[in-house]
Amino acid sequence: MKISVHITFYVKNKKKIDFNKLNKTIKNYLTLSKKTYIYVHTNVKIKKKSKFITFINYNLEKEDPLKLSWKCRPLMKKQKNLFDYFIYSEDDIIFKKRNFNAWFKLKDICIKNNFNLGFLRTEIKKDSLNLWSIDQPKQLDRSLIIDGQQFIVLENPYCAMWIYDKKEFGNFIKSEYWNLENWLGDNHYTNLKTREKSAIGWNGLNMKRYKASIVPIKNFRILNEFYLNHQGDKYIKFGPFSIKVNQLINRKLKHCEDIKENLFELFYLRIKFFYRKYLKINLKNYKSN
Repeated sequence: MKISVHITFYVKNKKKIDFNKLNKTIKNYLTLSKKTYIYVHTNVKIKKKSKFITFINYNLEKEDPLKLSWKCRPLMKKQKNLFDYFIYSEDDIIFKKRNFNAWFKLKDICIKNNFNLGFLRTEIKKDSLNLWSIDQPKQLDRSLIIDGQQFIVLENPYCAMWIYDKKEFGNFIKSEYWNLENWLGDNHYTNLKTREKSAIGWNGLNMKRYKASIVPIKNFRILNEFYLNHQGDKYIKFGPFSIKVNQLINRKLKHCEDIKENLFELFYLRIKFFYRKYLKINLKNYKSN
């Protein structure tokens, strides 16, 4: 089982490079398989060498540094027939073998029904050890059952990484959304920037591939194997969306096909997103000064 993992590692201060988060991310990806190969795409020259880890340097002085997140795609395309699974990841995501095994078990029934099997990005609040969801704008209330397994629909499919098997990846690179210029994946309450557009893969809303991104649940709780840890807790403090995991699923679930978009609610979420992402952070910075 050969796995290709591509990680974007952008360094702001080249004189003092912090490898702590990257090293933890790499360490966990290497547990997926004895044939896991990692490619780190970065804007600094790194002399580290390993049979399974390759650092690739780019000069970004004359272009948008956020486009570093798209630099991996030509190489990934060349690898399309060389690996069984393909992963793109930001440098602070912890993806463990148990995450991979759980995804592997359920991915085919999801793809067969035109759903993406996603993950929930979470952070742990240091002072209380509570687990928080950091990407969902509201409680999740759309449910469905596939082959006896209950799933919940993610309102926001973003989790700062994506994973596909060889067949699905091959279809992805043939799609119009493989290139940044053709990207159409925003939803009503997120304005993804260049980096996030890469990190959402083919899972973005309006991309015509999946009906939605879903995760399995039991007793109104997402299965633990579908939590991803985002290192740190900055989005609990400053992110536009943060909800305690034990409060994330609405007890009054509805079948996903019975849900229609509520324009008033979408407008409210848009205003909430703008306030929490821009005004709240700016006010906090203003007070600290």
